[in-house]
Amino acid sequence: MIYKLSDGTRVRTTRDGDAIEFEYFRYNPRKEVTGKERLEGAEAEKRLAEVVVGDAIRFGEQYGAGPIAHTGRPMSAVIVGATIATVAGIGFIFAPDAQAPEYPLLKDVITALVVTPTPVSPKPYKPEPRPSTLTSREGVRETLTPKPSPSVVKPSKTPATKHAIPTPPADVRISFYRNCGAAYQSCVDDGALTHYAGNILAGHNYMGYQWLSRVPVGRTVRVISGPLAGTYEVYGHLRINRQGGSIPAFAGSPDLVLQSCEGNGTGFSLLRRA
Repeated sequence: MIYKLSDGTRVRTTRDGDAIEFEYFRYNPRKEVTGKERLEGAEAEKRLAEVVVGDAIRFGEQYGAGPIAHTGRPMSAVIVGATIATVAGIGFIFAPDAQAPEYPLLKDVITALVVTPTPVSPKPYKPEPRPSTLTSREGVRETLTPKPSPSVVKPSKTPATKHAIPTPPADVRISFYRNCGAAYQSCVDDGALTHYAGNILAGHNYMGYQWLSRVPVGRTVRVISGPLAGTYEVYGHLRINRQGGSIPAFAGSPDLVLQSCEGNGTGFSLLRRA
């Protein structure tokens, strides 16, 4: 809190528990600190009251003695008495003469305080009593008979539809695939049928390409475009018990290899040009 006194001195108060720090400063035009002190207990409260009254004197000089609205708690007679008792110290601390002609008289300052009565609060709300909902054990109790209730889950009248694992189409035509060079794994992970290692087309089994590794022997596969364009025929298969690693050696020197994962391993369909 900052208070301003009649001589232009400002006082900043900072409360720390039962202690109060007082900082005295002016603006000439910059801030100049003229003193600091830290008081505790009753001595701190007394000095704070002196500063408050000093600020009230300055306010009366600047704005007159007209009444102002009081927005805090109503002042009790004890507080008013304590304020009057501490006014005498103001002249000793902040002015050479507390009753100098340019200052208002002490009685004029005190009469300017506004004391408003405490507003009468309305009567507290009192709920009306309600009839009790508790039951007593007196008398004959009604016999409770359990009643069957319908089942929440009703069995389906039609059997669940079985979804077969996708199998290679009768007429296999591959019209689109991607070639990402050294970044072929990222293309496979993006869900694309990917061309790599010269003659291999690979796709993830969980992205719809699980049939690549099990195209039946004798089935014709047509690649419509790109460097692998042509007609091929499946002549065999290969499965290895790993995923990743080096490319295995394929028997029969295939012209085209279709690859997809099978469980924890990897499967291949081997094809020659028809």
